[in-house]
Amino acid sequence: MSPAAPDLSALVSARLCHDLISPMGAIGNGLELLEMACGEGRAELALVNDSLANALAKLRFFRIAFGPADAQARQSAEEAAQLTDAMFTGRLTVAWQGAGADMPRPLARIVYLALLCLEKSLPMGGNVRVAIAPDAVSLAVDGRRTAPPPGLWEHVTRGTPVFGLKADAVQFALLRQALELTGHAIEVGLGETTATVRIATPQPVLAGAGPS
Repeated sequence: MSPAAPDLSALVSARLCHDLISPMGAIGNGLELLEMACGEGRAELALVNDSLANALAKLRFFRIAFGPADAQARQSAEEAAQLTDAMFTGRLTVAWQGAGADMPRPLARIVYLALLCLEKSLPMGGNVRVAIAPDAVSLAVDGRRTAPPPGLWEHVTRGTPVFGLKADAVQFALLRQALELTGHAIEVGLGETTATVRIATPQPVLAGAGPS
């Protein structure tokens, strides 16, 4: 069996995020020196520093959501909360349930993509609750109006074709691709003021199992 072709778009995303994080980290070091040297204007420097920290966290979020996922790596709920707190600073917020839990990196990537899809489907925002369990990760939000983009969730759940996909909705196509690649199953429920997404982990195949 020939090796699988590399996902070039994912590798490009990872390369961009990696190369941007380094110079932005250097900017952060320079800001620290300025804060120590300047007796005045510290409030302004703190504002720039906060914006830089926010940008770095978003790059780390994008690196996981759009980059390749190492099946051996894991991500804790605490680290995920730090990244989503920085990523979603407007009308959408994310609350993680299950302190101490962690996820394989491929599953974390799927969850991040699902969050981006929910963001696109909640024009008024909302608080998304993410619960990590051994067999599934569940996302839920209620009390806010939903406006799911036509056809995109159907592409995620059933693989129906999408025509004229735009850059701001690429997360739907990537989520479908990630589900097919990893074998995770997804269930999506969208009401007028509620939205739920359940991502079930694939069941291991037992040795010797097969048709009798």
